Amino acid sequence: MADIFEEIARVKREGSRAVLATIVDGGRGSPGKMGFRMLVYPDRRISGTVGGGLLEEKVREEALRCMQSKKAELVEYILDERNAQGLGMLCGGKVKVFLEMIEGTPKLFVFGGGHIALSLLQFAKQLDYAVLVADNRAEFSNKNRFPLADETQTGDYAKIVKALDFRDIDSVVIVTHGHEFDEVVLRECLSKSTLPGYIGMIGSRNKVAITFQHLKEQGVAPDLLARVKSPIGMDIGAKSPSEIALSIMAEIVGEKYGKVGGLSSK
Repeated sequence: MADIFEEIARVKREGSRAVLATIVDGGRGSPGKMGFRMLVYPDRRISGTVGGGLLEEKVREEALRCMQSKKAELVEYILDERNAQGLGMLCGGKVKVFLEMIEGTPKLFVFGGGHIALSLLQFAKQLDYAVLVADNRAEFSNKNRFPLADETQTGDYAKIVKALDFRDIDSVVIVTHGHEFDEVVLRECLSKSTLPGYIGMIGSRNKVAITFQHLKEQGVAPDLLARVKSPIGMDIGAKSPSEIALSIMAEIVGEKYGKVGGLSSK
């Protein structure tokens, strides 16, 4: 079991994901005993065991579904071959398996240190995100302005993005003080080998259309642009910077759980 816990620590540290399957009720005759654990990765690999054989394969399939729903589950398997709902195994009995998501701390990258960023940081920290704030103006990206930020950066936006690595559990919010800077940040984000799970850019529908057209002319694929949430945020009628920040964070959370509603028309 020590190796399983080391693997869990690695998954969290690297920001990847897996599902931990733990037998919480083994039952007499079951190949998997209470406390057996198995990690299932997105590519179907496993570490550890819940007893092997058909049971293990069924648990693997259920874990992959759990990975999609991101919801913990308690699953019961009937092992008796004589039961119509059983797995057809000779050992008999029942097994209960608890499935739970294991993933690293998500990171929120905020480009633009204006009023929206100030409120966005507050919401993100309450939801246990690590937060990086970047701006090309030193007075808008520093620890005095953003004391809760895990990191602040100042400089050329293109250079900042080029030096970053994203994971699919991360989110990017583009709210700079100029359309031209938004475009630069978005272009560089979409050029990365691994894209964040959420990319949102503020702007009116007209501004967004112009920006997207510019990027298409620069060779950015339409399917990449289709991943961008813009105009940004869920449509809650937001007006103030704090309300807009709330709509953005709501959209990020909704995207995480596959529950995204309408977009705003800011």
